[in-house]
Amino acid sequence: MPKALKVPKQKGEEIRKFLKDHKKLDLDYKINRDEKNIYLPLKKDLSKKEKDQINQKSPGSKIIQQKRFEEKKQTPDNLEEALKYKLSEEELEKVPSSFDVLGDIAVVELPQALFDKKELIGKALMKVHKNLNTVLLQKSPVTGEYRVRDLEVIAGEQNTHTIHKEYGCRYKIDLSKVFFSPRLSHEREKVMNQVKPKEVIFDMFAGVGPFSILIAKKKDPKKVYAVDKNKESVRLLKKNLELNKVKDKVEPIHGDIRDITPKYKNSSDRAIMNLPFKSGSFLDEAITLLKEKGGIIHYYDIREEENLYEDAVEKISQKANKNGYSTRVLDKRIVRSYSPKVWNIAIDVELS
Repeated sequence: MPKALKVPKQKGEEIRKFLKDHKKLDLDYKINRDEKNIYLPLKKDLSKKEKDQINQKSPGSKIIQQKRFEEKKQTPDNLEEALKYKLSEEELEKVPSSFDVLGDIAVVELPQALFDKKELIGKALMKVHKNLNTVLLQKSPVTGEYRVRDLEVIAGEQNTHTIHKEYGCRYKIDLSKVFFSPRLSHEREKVMNQVKPKEVIFDMFAGVGPFSILIAKKKDPKKVYAVDKNKESVRLLKKNLELNKVKDKVEPIHGDIRDITPKYKNSSDRAIMNLPFKSGSFLDEAITLLKEKGGIIHYYDIREEENLYEDAVEKISQKANKNGYSTRVLDKRIVRSYSPKVWNIAIDVELS
């Protein structure tokens, strides 16, 4: 229970404003009243100077060591407001301004200096965003063959499963076992909008199916082949095909794209290569999957600012030329920031 300042009613508003201006009024609690006095909850102890000023304004005021107050139910407007009396100004400056929300789960990255406040920050996030049931701390970047992250529950339910909604599609996800980024939603829409009726699409690193399912649901492809090496991703992909009623349009395939490519040689109008850092190693497979007349490759990479596209475009062109194709860049764009001066980029290339 917080300490309280007992103030005669006639001086109540004046002293309330004084405490608020000096950041000593605890705004998490409702003010109490009786016939003669109001009781103001204190966030911090008053300095000698502040006590003297209050006594001058309201001689009958005095501090009560403990007072029961009703906690306010109001929702703070943002995370900073929820934490402003719980963290120092220096700590508040380090609190991230953005985080990922997937269904009823938030994933937040914190600097090491705030790790000892992680539960406090997690609870504050849930207070601001009432739709959340779980807050996860991301303790590592996306790593390993299956692109998963080290996650820790810091608030809410012990859970990493959710259903995420995006552009009218629903995706079952287990964030501890599969890769999924809501920050790629706009990019997925961009690719979907380029697809023409009756195309055959090869989603080479499909995950739980966000590219494949969006295309199948919003366009009219002849077939979408969705491949992933992660068995758990393919298990969830199959569930998501049922959830979105596109089982007849998407064929889920579990395995290594290098082993799968020969069977589907010259099958596709379009290949999606969403495997940043490693896409360049699979260009031969992407080209092999395209029809003999050619097709379109959606190529993703992580690039430094001073050389965003040049080397990647050159690499694609060399591989295409070696396989007897010419290239035309349809579009190149920044998808999102990856780290300071490092970007996730996309290049759409037509081979003919």
